[in-house]
Amino acid sequence: MMKKITAVCLLLCLLAILAACMPGKRTARINLYYNNEDNSEILVEERTVQMPRGKTLSQVAVEELLKGPTKEGLKSNIPKGTRLLELKVDNKQATVNFSKEFARFPGVMAESFVVISVVNTLADLPEIEKVLILVEGKELIAPSGNPYGPLGRYDIEKINRDLNKVAVTLYFTGENAMYLEPEVREVQKDGRPLEQIVVEELIKGPTKPGLFRTIPEGTKLLSIEVKDGIAYVNFSKEFKENHWGGSTGEAHTINSVVNSLTELPGIEKVQFLIEGKKEDTLAGHMIFDEPFSRNENIIKKE
Repeated sequence: MMKKITAVCLLLCLLAILAACMPGKRTARINLYYNNEDNSEILVEERTVQMPRGKTLSQVAVEELLKGPTKEGLKSNIPKGTRLLELKVDNKQATVNFSKEFARFPGVMAESFVVISVVNTLADLPEIEKVLILVEGKELIAPSGNPYGPLGRYDIEKINRDLNKVAVTLYFTGENAMYLEPEVREVQKDGRPLEQIVVEELIKGPTKPGLFRTIPEGTKLLSIEVKDGIAYVNFSKEFKENHWGGSTGEAHTINSVVNSLTELPGIEKVQFLIEGKKEDTLAGHMIFDEPFSRNENIIKKE
């Protein structure tokens, strides 16, 4: 009996040792870089991946990137049919060789997104600082006509800020107070409607030397809605109460708003509201309760 118990114990110990020696499934956490649906942002999808025997983490990361996103709202710009031919890491530089399909970009913007997604996916790995992209063994050529060469990690935060910048034209009173003059300003798209951003930038006043504000201090934009080509702009009472008066001042205030908004597609006229109501006049000189069209005559000609 004692011999049987000893034999069973030895067998269990042997099985335990064998189990410990058998390679278990290894997993790793990687970051994959994709675009959102309208290409206005580059986002990260975190993914847990299985590590097959004989493959490095960098190889697995690129293969996962080529599969495309699994997270809703993301898309890949990497051309369909692209395959990873080879990937080597030496002295903190990854040299990644893709099949010929990789270079079939539909445009320069798509190419930029693809390069960023490959470089940052690899540069997020601790052993990689630079990435050299090859296509069928030859360096990828940039739109400039020169090879990209080894690339370091891109600043995604800055790129996303730049992708969401848009130039708007704002009209302010000129130095001689006779005409409106344009100021082109870069603004950040942040989820607000562009027409709202335009009016709020007008309220801030000009940044260009020699220009003067057209909207009275203390004015707030309460709401703005575009319907059938008309922008309904609802200002707080300060728009009227704090106005400095005068026929020229009144004309400049009205037309600065109208001309700035009609620079945007889809807006042909502007209807002013104060605290949600139409007013007969702003400063006693112009009919104010009807929609205004764009006035080119008040803009200073170069």
